[in-house]
Amino acid sequence: MAETTKYDVAVLGLWWSSNYGSIMTYYSLYRLIESYGYRTVIIDRPGIGPDDFLFTTDGRRFQREHFPVTPVFQFHELGKLNDYADCFVMGSDQVWNFGICEKYQGAFFLKFAADNKKKLSYAASFGHPGFFAPPEAIEETKHLLERFDGISVRESGAVDLMRDTFGIVPERVLDPVFTVDPKIFEDLMKTSRAAKEREKKKEPFLCTYILDPTEEKREAILHVAGEKNLPMVHMLDGYTENFAANKKAMHLDGVVEDLKVEDWLYYIYHCDFLITDSCHGASFAILFGKPFICIGNAGRGLPRFESLAGLFHLEDRFVYDAEEIEKRPELLESVDYKEAHEILKRERKHAKKWLKEMLEAPVRNEAYQEPEKSLAMKAVLKLYKTVRPLISDNTKARLKAMARRK
Repeated sequence: MAETTKYDVAVLGLWWSSNYGSIMTYYSLYRLIESYGYRTVIIDRPGIGPDDFLFTTDGRRFQREHFPVTPVFQFHELGKLNDYADCFVMGSDQVWNFGICEKYQGAFFLKFAADNKKKLSYAASFGHPGFFAPPEAIEETKHLLERFDGISVRESGAVDLMRDTFGIVPERVLDPVFTVDPKIFEDLMKTSRAAKEREKKKEPFLCTYILDPTEEKREAILHVAGEKNLPMVHMLDGYTENFAANKKAMHLDGVVEDLKVEDWLYYIYHCDFLITDSCHGASFAILFGKPFICIGNAGRGLPRFESLAGLFHLEDRFVYDAEEIEKRPELLESVDYKEAHEILKRERKHAKKWLKEMLEAPVRNEAYQEPEKSLAMKAVLKLYKTVRPLISDNTKARLKAMARRK
């Protein structure tokens, strides 16, 4: 049997798809943790078989070239991951959206991690304003979260959500893509097919990155392209099974086929204007200092868009409806990024400091209480409060000790 390779940190999250923003999120987090001197591995998607389509995605192709992953484990085998690392980090993006994390059987709350392992989350997102789970799932999630040594979330609303739902106040930090040196993205662009193709044209262009094409978005894009007199390059969702339908719905020339994440970065970085309905599309526009319009995408979680816009004081670049664009000519103007990039500098420093300190801190090493045991202890405490006036001081002390015992 082959010897298990030991790492300092193992990261779990949604890197394995063809969502270009998610791929860059996990690459950025990997690079950030490695920059602190920790040998890092990314955990592969639990529960998949050898013929799963996830082995054919652009995320998988990118992973093979840029970062190591663990073997695939079935859900009942996830405890074996404790042999790979002493610290587990739950990564960013919508990992705590109940509609997504439910299928991972507690793994996205690090249920598999042993008590003596450090457990962190970095910029986790709920995607929506609530954790839409049944009461028993909320209770178990609360107890799993109580095992964490450090919790950070991406959206400002998630701080309130966690406090109100779980009684936990997390740190708010930047998405990982904002924390690393942008040069790592520039280096990736150099290998893109787009770089070679655009060298021949060397002309300004309008870029779109649209996950959910509609006729209203199409009309808005044509309006902006006409007003700016720019040729267009269109990027769609990276999921191959959606491409044909999305291309048909887009119904515009200039759709890029077989788009790689390196091409995606290149087009955003080099475009003269970006229109997107993607939170990560807007994030990279901000990072690269590009003029942009972002159409809020309710189906993919409006709080993500609102938090991003509010954080960087760029609310005027976001619209809730594509039809607003024709009515607001100021959206076509350039963006003054002085304030936004000052905020970015400050927030980047805070986020990096928080993660570094969490990685360096000792493990709390508090034993996890199974939910039913914890509930029993709560019942004892409740009973104690009821009968407290009737019992002696000596008995009070003994009951308190029993209730607090782990």
